[in-house]
Amino acid sequence: MKVQLLLGALLPLVSAHFELIYPAARGFDEDNLGQFPCGGQNTVTTNRTEFPITGAPIQLLMGHTSAKVQVLLALGNDPGSNFNITLLPTFQEKGPQNFCIGAGALQFPAGLNITEGMNATIQVVTNGDPSGGLYNCADITFTSAQLSASDYSSHCSNSTGVTVSALTNAGNANSSTSDSTTSAAASGSTSAAASAASGTSTGAAAQATFAGFALGAMGVLAGMAAL
Repeated sequence: MKVQLLLGALLPLVSAHFELIYPAARGFDEDNLGQFPCGGQNTVTTNRTEFPITGAPIQLLMGHTSAKVQVLLALGNDPGSNFNITLLPTFQEKGPQNFCIGAGALQFPAGLNITEGMNATIQVVTNGDPSGGLYNCADITFTSAQLSASDYSSHCSNSTGVTVSALTNAGNANSSTSDSTTSAAASGSTSAAASAASGTSTGAAAQATFAGFALGAMGVLAGMAAL
């Protein structure tokens, strides 16, 4: 009986691969999650999430115990597969359930000229599936309004034991490129209001930016100071 209960608790994690919780996903279909782009969700939602120009967290529900993760951006009302902007280079995440990417980790390239009311789509890519990449998208509208501390907290939490590590020569998250790992993880005790206050560089080396993200998102919390 105990074994049955344990297996029942694990099944949702095994089958879910990963879900994009915030910003709200365009849609979710377990069977098509491996289709690029957006896990087979090709219809743009009319109910876009307002996403602060200054940055906001990205909340994921991880169904695998280990995955490479990458965050991409495409500008426009219906960008199709044109995800040519990297907001966060590929890194290693370990641990299932709640995982929050802090706002300060996202790297908006200089000269991107994001303005109030501009539409875009965020795509999170992982390699959690042995047969290739997994994809989830969120349609957003950029806003100059910042999240309140309570709103930020409600959209950002990490489960106990979740860790992250920087990667070098990682390529895309869905590729098989060989890479090396540089640990940049802290304890992942369940917490909210995780912002990467020390990782807000623009044009800095990816490793330095990631180190700030890891500290900010995984337990050495800077609260809302960066916002």
